[in-house]
Amino acid sequence: MTATHLSLWEKWTNLWYNQLDLTDEIIAPGFKLCLESDRDLSAINDAQSVRRWVVAVNAIFQEAKFTTLVGPIITDEYITTHWSVIGKLGPGAGEIGPEGATFTRVLTEILKVENGLITECWASCDPVKVLVD
Repeated sequence: MTATHLSLWEKWTNLWYNQLDLTDEIIAPGFKLCLESDRDLSAINDAQSVRRWVVAVNAIFQEAKFTTLVGPIITDEYITTHWSVIGKLGPGAGEIGPEGATFTRVLTEILKVENGLITECWASCDPVKVLVD
């Protein structure tokens, strides 16, 4: 485990807690996002677009608290983590569930690292589970 990779992982985690300025420190130009989506994700390709993506995701999945289930597993090129997340659905959640409902989700992320920056993110997410009171 390199200190640089561990630092990148910690900053990536903090980014999801709305420390948006970290994108400039950790995201490489030409960044690629690979996850199951009905949307074209090719426009998420640099620090500024990653920042906008995080803001958009956090607007739907609010008050998110991440727990590391496995990892981070760090190699020379990759950082892999298996997460669980719990939070509240925000406005715009639409078909996922009602605003304010508690959600949970489990995901696995693989971050590719080159020259001390994250160049790619692959994510596999379980369906969102909504707990309605």
